[in-house]
Amino acid sequence: MKIAVIQSDNIPYDKAKLSFFMQNAKKEGARLIILPEYVLNRFFKEIEKMPISFVKNQSNRQIKHLKHLANIYNLTVIAPVVKVINDKKYKTVVKIDKNIKYYYQQALMPYSHWNEEKFFDKKEMKPMVFKIGNFKFGVMFGFEAHINKFWKYFKEKKVEAVLIPSIGTFNSHNRWLEIFKTKAFLNHFYVIRANRTGSYKEWKFYGKSFALSPEGEVLNILGNKEEIAIIELKKEKIKEAKKEWKFSDIEKSIKHF
Repeated sequence: MKIAVIQSDNIPYDKAKLSFFMQNAKKEGARLIILPEYVLNRFFKEIEKMPISFVKNQSNRQIKHLKHLANIYNLTVIAPVVKVINDKKYKTVVKIDKNIKYYYQQALMPYSHWNEEKFFDKKEMKPMVFKIGNFKFGVMFGFEAHINKFWKYFKEKKVEAVLIPSIGTFNSHNRWLEIFKTKAFLNHFYVIRANRTGSYKEWKFYGKSFALSPEGEVLNILGNKEEIAIIELKKEKIKEAKKEWKFSDIEKSIKHF
């Protein structure tokens, strides 16, 4: 199973760029592509100041265009997008193939300099889990990766690859890499992070999207420019890691607490 990780700056209406990415992904044999946060829409600090009608129109146009491209290239698309329903604003990931499904972010940043929790509305639901062929994927946002409950849910659902669209700034790359290496190793998931590039005022988005193996090893790290990476996922690597380390078997054997 091959997937494509798209690392990009803001691409609100650049149809040629999206088509280029998807054409290359298809050429390399990918069946799925993942985009970072805040590339189909503007960055959060910009959205805060925009008319909600503009954001809604922008999102609807992007979804329509991605649906068209997904059909042309026979790809599944995983992409964050702001969804507006009756003037309510939701931060979502859309999964586009023959159908369109949404995951509504459950844990939002509550900080004074970046307060998504205050801005966005909420809709309770479980994290997105789906299959392509015989490979099972889970999806969560970057901020949600701080919460153990999400990892536990994916483990219970026997997810094999966790997809994490994100937007990283403030030189946080090393922290994220070490967190995800540990999560990949302890749970024997593939972990794939798609991270935005570009900037907003003094905020620099550093890219460095990466893919980690079920052993917690780095398979690929991109630079800080616009790029695409093709990652090959192998079920036998997951089986080998589980067989070698036996963490799940040991966990099941401990029944007194």
